[in-house]
Amino acid sequence: MATTSVADETAVNKPKKKFIGYIHHFRGIAIIYVVAAHILVRWPDNSVIHRILDLIWQNSTILFLFIAGYLFQHLSHKFEYRDYLKKKFQNVISPYLILSLPVIVYRLYTLDVPGFTTDLHPDFATWPRWEQAGYYLLHGAHLQQLWFIPMISLYYLIAPLLIYMDRHPKWYYLLVPLFIISLVIKRSVLSDTLVMAVHFLSVYVFGMFLSRYKDEFLEFAKRNVLLITVLPLAFIIANYFVPEWLYDRFDFTHKVLFCPFYIYWLWRFEKYVPKWVDTLAVLSFGLYFVHYFFVLFLRGVSMKLMHDEIPGNLLTWTLSFFFVMMCSVAALKIAKKVLGDKSKYFVGC
Repeated sequence: MATTSVADETAVNKPKKKFIGYIHHFRGIAIIYVVAAHILVRWPDNSVIHRILDLIWQNSTILFLFIAGYLFQHLSHKFEYRDYLKKKFQNVISPYLILSLPVIVYRLYTLDVPGFTTDLHPDFATWPRWEQAGYYLLHGAHLQQLWFIPMISLYYLIAPLLIYMDRHPKWYYLLVPLFIISLVIKRSVLSDTLVMAVHFLSVYVFGMFLSRYKDEFLEFAKRNVLLITVLPLAFIIANYFVPEWLYDRFDFTHKVLFCPFYIYWLWRFEKYVPKWVDTLAVLSFGLYFVHYFFVLFLRGVSMKLMHDEIPGNLLTWTLSFFFVMMCSVAALKIAKKVLGDKSKYFVGC
């Protein structure tokens, strides 16, 4: 006679959350921002096009973090801390470690230290090799995009506190001081993990908040379409003209405002979203991990052939973007074909 364990019964009794198409597609949009923000070309001084592209794409971490917070809350009905950490290790930390290893070996062997690391520690090259390796690993300081992983890992560790907040929703009033903190404590050097975690915490919690009240938000958005649409556009335009001391704060604000903007419009036109957005969404975390390898490859080819970086203009930037994106997608599809179900442990998807 077959028996059912308590664990099995619990798993069966847990309600399943339905798939949310618009947040899935938002992942596809967010990774476009991330890749676009990292394209390396040498722009002429005072380039208007460069400034406009920076306004649009830079600080795209906000979109990614918002989505992470949204999905964390959406799936929180089945939260079990040990299982949660195990899955995060498998799907996030494991590919981080595997892809980091060759980069860290290269950094240690050549003493080619990234600029954002020497910005914080000018004497970094004189540190003992083991200390450099530990710093690279704990701060994601060895490759441009990898700073994000140690930072979001801090959110994984405090997940029970975030769950408590969600199950006692009055704690969401903390969003007000958290947003104030984000505007006061500005985005720091990429490898300054703790400061970055404090700065971006409001975004993660905001994602949780809009997930908890997803139906209420969509009703609000339907009644206030003009507000949802115009406000982020107004802030991004204003961001171009504000003085330097306000630039980062306006940049943070308009990226946050684009989160509800995308949720509403992707929800409203969900059936019209093209297939390639779905493809990018499925591969999004893998794209986050691997795209910068192709950015550096393209830069290396330029330095080898022309002894200079790719000259910056709209055409070369666009061609570089499509090259990096298409090569990254192709590499991930090959990895998934070769590695099968284990690919997420190696490349994140």
